Amino acid sequence: MTYNEFKSIYLQKLKDISDNPSFELESLILSVTGIKKSDFLLKRSQEISYDFLEKLTALVNRRINREPLQYILGEWEFFGLRMFCGEGCLIPRPETEVLADIAIKNIPKNGKILELCTGSGCISVAILNNRPDVSAIAVDISKEALEYAKKNADYHNISPDRLQFINADIYEYVPNGFFDFIVSNPPYIKSADLQNLQPEVLHEPAIALDGGLDGLDFYKLIAKYYAKRYLNSGGCCAVEVGYDIAEEVAEIFRSEKFESSLIRDMYEVERVCVSKN
Repeated sequence: MTYNEFKSIYLQKLKDISDNPSFELESLILSVTGIKKSDFLLKRSQEISYDFLEKLTALVNRRINREPLQYILGEWEFFGLRMFCGEGCLIPRPETEVLADIAIKNIPKNGKILELCTGSGCISVAILNNRPDVSAIAVDISKEALEYAKKNADYHNISPDRLQFINADIYEYVPNGFFDFIVSNPPYIKSADLQNLQPEVLHEPAIALDGGLDGLDFYKLIAKYYAKRYLNSGGCCAVEVGYDIAEEVAEIFRSEKFESSLIRDMYEVERVCVSKN
């Protein structure tokens, strides 16, 4: 079987579950075979070796069973950087790049960041990769997620003295010191909405998705405890928000005497709440 024939067979099977089945199949083929994307056009008519065919078939069947492509590949791109991810870790998403970009542009020189609910560490890694003067503490309750975060920091040569990972529940964590910038992409799906999510999203850890009854639990904690107590004077807190709770999140921060504004993502959705003291 050639690569073209393989694609033709499985393209039909992926059409019902994917917006871009051709891209997904090519991603899996490149991952398994090591073929460069620029060379794939020239090799589409080549026969697939038995070993590669066996591996590819297994991976595509995992995708047909609605496992996220990112987990199958074991990595995804975020802010132009390779990020490792997998079971137990929230998948880096392009809309979250807005949050990283805001931090990169607004953290003062030699600033110190606190990231809450870091997950894969993609936000802190992206920030520190673009701001070599900045240091960060990144907190998450999941040991599994932090393994990916540490791997991502190591891969991008961000040393532990610049990026410290802490395994802790943010409802119990007590920071040691103050910060110029607090950043977070916290859980914000309403508990009742979890059952209606796509099967792919349900592969991701519920602890990284469930924001409580109204989706606002973590924002209340971040505003009333972390931002209010641990931001330096003139500091800033930026949090990702769900599309249907943006204004409510801004009001939570305003009720704590912050000046808050909402920033839209590339889809024109209000995606980040920026609050300054």
